[in-house]
Formats: sequence, structure tokens, C-alpha cells
Amino acid sequence: MLEVHGGLLAWTVITFVLLLVVLKKVAWKPILGALEAREKEIKDALNEATKAREEAEKVSHEYEEIVQKAQAESQKIVAEGRATGERIKTEIETKARESANEILEKSKQQIEAEREKAITEIKSTVIDISLAAATKVIEKNVDSSDNRKIVNNVIEGIGEA
Repeated sequence: MLEVHGGLLAWTVITFVLLLVVLKKVAWKPILGALEAREKEIKDALNEATKAREEAEKVSHEYEEIVQKAQAESQKIVAEGRATGERIKTEIETKARESANEILEKSKQQIEAEREKAITEIKSTVIDISLAAATKVIEKNVDSSDNRKIVNNVIEGIGEA
């Protein structure tokens, strides 16, 4: 079956050892170098990915803060706008009331002046009529029934004038 020959075994071992030495000097260092370089590239890529993820999280947090600040600012602007609108509304209402009160007061003054003027004219007319009636009574010295008729006529004339 199988036989082991000492010389062949020795030459196989020597050839194997020489092959290992040659491979160690020629191929082992470049293979290990390539493996180490690849390991370094993978570690660098992982480090860069970690840094990129941390930077992305940082930017994401900054973005969220900016959005929150913008929302708060917009709410503040809306609130200020409402307050300004209410203030302007109140000012307009106040001015309108003041203007209406001024117009009402001027109207009352004008009505009072017209009333005084009418009273003065009525008094003047009554005086003129009274003088006219008195003149007629004096011109015509008549009895009291005639005097009453004259006064009644003059009073009726006031309503027509």
C-alpha cells in the first residue's frame, strides 16, 4: 500500500521549507502589507462614516433649532400683528367717537343758536305786532269788544306770518 521513503520525505520537507522561505520573503510581506493597507482603509472609512454621521446629527439638531426659532419668531410676529391691529382698531374707534361727539356738540350749538335766533325773531315780530295793534287801538278808540277783535285779528296774523 503506501510506503514511506525516507529520501523522498526529506526532499519534500526541504522543498516545502524552501517554498515557505521564498514565499515569506517574496509574497508574505506584500500580502500582509496589502491586508494591513486594506484594514487601515476600512478603519479610516469607518472613522469618516462616524464623523459624517456625527456631523449630520449636529446639522440636523441645528436645523431643528432654526426651525423652532423660526416658528417662535413667526408666532411672535403674528401676535404683534394682532396687537397692532387691535391698537389701530381702538384708535380708529376712539377717533370716530371723538369726531361724532364733536359733530354732535357743534350740531347742538347750531340748534341752540338757531333757537335763540328764532326766539329773537319771534320777540321782534311780537313787539311789531303789539305795536301795530296798540297803534290801531289808539287810533280807533273803540269799546272793549272791538279791542278784542283787533287783538284776535293780530294774533291770527301772527300764525300766518
